[in-house]
Amino acid sequence: MKQQGHFLLMNRSEFRDWLQKQKITRSINKLQVHHTASPNYATRKMKNGVAQQDPFTCLEGMRNYHVYTNKWRATGQNMTIMEDGRVAISLDRDLNQTPAGITNQNHGSICIEIIGNFDKNNDVMTNEQQQSIVHVYACLCEKLSIPVNTSHIVYHAWFTSSGIRLSDYTPGKSSKTCPGTNIWGQGNTVATANKGFIPAIKQELERLKNETVDQPMTANEKKAFEELKEQVASLNRKSIMQDIPDYAQPAIDALSKMKDKNGNPVLNTINGRSKDFYDIITVLFRAGLF
Repeated sequence: MKQQGHFLLMNRSEFRDWLQKQKITRSINKLQVHHTASPNYATRKMKNGVAQQDPFTCLEGMRNYHVYTNKWRATGQNMTIMEDGRVAISLDRDLNQTPAGITNQNHGSICIEIIGNFDKNNDVMTNEQQQSIVHVYACLCEKLSIPVNTSHIVYHAWFTSSGIRLSDYTPGKSSKTCPGTNIWGQGNTVATANKGFIPAIKQELERLKNETVDQPMTANEKKAFEELKEQVASLNRKSIMQDIPDYAQPAIDALSKMKDKNGNPVLNTINGRSKDFYDIITVLFRAGLF
């Protein structure tokens, strides 16, 4: 995890734990899906699946366009998913701030930009990026209790330029093709989302539900744990008998003479044992087991 300039960049493996610790103060019930179109895999100078351009240069470049060209007050999106699977958080447009994603549809939403141009005959999404997309959306649905369906996880292409929801991607009416006419290798329609994108998120969310996220103990939990350890130690101390009880002496004498197959004593320490120990060896001795 690295913070630089206006962004916090983390690996996919760090995202869920980071998200669980965030305090969300605004009501969020919708997740937007966008591709950047530009920057894309070409502008990122991809070579053998690895971008040659520094990720923070890419992120700050987008922010500069949003702030100085679009005249927005900050980066438009709350989050960005890089082609290598890393996840960037916009510090100037964090999760508690309304994004600039879909006109008149931003309140109660999180805007997520996916680096790349996923219109047909353009970028082919990397496996790392695809895995992170599924993971990020599933984690957000888990954290915010957002239903996994096309009413709550929406493509930009399903809205007009004024923000009216269409029944589907409709060329000539949709504001953009975003997140791409070949997103997920299938397309940007509601049907293709329900065929591939939405089921993938559901599957990942189910996997997350079967996992336990390790959380550090709070101060109160640590105190309670230390008190419990002391109680156990105290009970152990009280159970120790300094003297061998008379009833157990015959069993102790017999065990003291016994050797293992290597010639070592079976019983090295006879004093300072618990009453349970003396009771058990007495029963075994009287049963003729040694």
